[in-house]
Amino acid sequence: MRAWFLPFCLLLSHGAFAAVPARAPESRIPDKLWSERPVGRTGISANSPVTMGGFSRLAKLISPAVVNISTVGGGSQVGRESASGTLVTSEGTGFFIHASGYLLTNDHVIDGARDITVRTATDRVFKARVIGRDPRTDLALLQVDGRGPFPIAPLGDSSKISPGEWVVAIGNPFGLSHTVTAGIVSAVGRSDVQPTGKPMLASFIQTDASINPGNSGGPLCNIRGEVIGINTAIRGDAQGIGFAIPSNMAKKLLPQLATGRVERSFLGLAFREVTPELAKVLKLERVAGAIVTEVGPGSPADQAGLRAGDVLTSFDGQPVRAASDLPWLAAQAGIHAKVPVELIRDGKTLSVQVQLQALPRPLELVEPPRMVVPPVMAAQATLPVAGLGVTIADLTATLRKRFGIVAAAGALIVAVDRGGPGDRAGMRVGDVVTRVAKRTVTNAAVLDAEVHAAHPDDVMSLLVQRGKQSIWVTPKRAR
Repeated sequence: MRAWFLPFCLLLSHGAFAAVPARAPESRIPDKLWSERPVGRTGISANSPVTMGGFSRLAKLISPAVVNISTVGGGSQVGRESASGTLVTSEGTGFFIHASGYLLTNDHVIDGARDITVRTATDRVFKARVIGRDPRTDLALLQVDGRGPFPIAPLGDSSKISPGEWVVAIGNPFGLSHTVTAGIVSAVGRSDVQPTGKPMLASFIQTDASINPGNSGGPLCNIRGEVIGINTAIRGDAQGIGFAIPSNMAKKLLPQLATGRVERSFLGLAFREVTPELAKVLKLERVAGAIVTEVGPGSPADQAGLRAGDVLTSFDGQPVRAASDLPWLAAQAGIHAKVPVELIRDGKTLSVQVQLQALPRPLELVEPPRMVVPPVMAAQATLPVAGLGVTIADLTATLRKRFGIVAAAGALIVAVDRGGPGDRAGMRVGDVVTRVAKRTVTNAAVLDAEVHAAHPDDVMSLLVQRGKQSIWVTPKRAR
């Protein structure tokens, strides 16, 4: 079971991420920081035979805009004092997007850097300063201290890239300047991975074009010579799997990066993915969407009438194919924006309008401790449910007060059989079952009846209240 809780998905309790400028830029920032016009023709098309000459022309068009970035006191690989106390430099890649010297790279390339040096393809060396950075998308905007014009790489439309298309990565792997590698797009929309090891808002492009340490921040280009991705990470335990941040994501953030602060909107709920078992129980036509497990009181989602158990299928006109799509869609939609949300509730398709708010300041969300409810103290009468391998009791007002239980009614779990269906599904002592599929559980007898009505080996869908969190669990009924 995979649940998307609030700190991870940035929808309820994580604060806005401020881009941290090293110092204010000395000149006015252009109204548009990037170009979408290719700098020349590569001679390659989707249906033409691929020749090495075509890749060579593409590399010659883009390479002049690609730079080596060296940092002292930070960066992606070393960036700290060695055992002897000497500061060690680290290497990365970036590329110019504006002729006046603005360039894109990864945030982790310059993270913690005391000094940033940029070397161009013609061996010109400049100091650079940070204009804006955003750890949650791993993007950073820099500007070099030097006279232009500088050659630029255009930002293409990453939504038009498809698996199987040729792409070229240019960067400085292991400090080897302006290395060119070619491959194909292996997949798009990879929002179920976190290749940097930190929670990110991204829907990555996956490629088998060789990406190595030092390639970080470099361009991933399509056959027209447009940057459709910013190379950011590799899968450490595999070969030929690299990830790039889509160019459309960078274009969405660049106006905010230029101001030195990234602010995000939030929806105010927690959710999890729709599994085949949940789709079957809820009688959904497709295994897609995000199922709501908790709605924050007073949040935009709460004010719009969203409920736990709703399955969100579309947000602001964009399909929610997987639960991992939702954080980015909600975060970038815009503060105070009114967005349409389509959902399935009790088998019916509904549409609601949600007015988003600014993401609140960071709040600590602590996993509730495991509750110990001895059966003799829990209730006058307990009820073993063999089909789930749990023992339950009616949730009374006395129990609610004694154990600080949020749920108003339901079946309280007072014992869990080790190795039983409930245990394997992650159920805990102190959980309160409030729903079975679409039926509200008002007491222990309701849950017991639903379990007895199910067939052996049926997957059941239970909404469980655990502390302030609502969680869907899907135990398989025992024989």
